[in-house]
Amino acid sequence: QSIPASELVMRAQGNVYHLKCFTCSTCRNRLVPGDRFHYINGSLFCEHDRPTALINGHLNSLQSNPLLPDQKVN
Repeated sequence: QSIPASELVMRAQGNVYHLKCFTCSTCRNRLVPGDRFHYINGSLFCEHDRPTALINGHLNSLQSNPLLPDQKVN
C-alpha cells in the first residue's frame, strides 16, 4: 500500500511501515515507540515472541542469516 507523505510512519532497517502495519509477526500486537523489537529476515517480532534462536542460538534456519541486534522503535 502506498503511504501518503502526511501520514506518520514507523521505520526499521530501511523499511517504512504504516503505524497499523508495524506489528509482531507472531502475536500481531502493534509495536509503539519505546518498544523493544527484533527484525529477522524481514519480519518484526516483539520482545516476548522473538524466535528461540535468539535465546539459544541453535535454530539452523536462522543461523545462515546474520541476526540483527535489538532495536528500539523511534
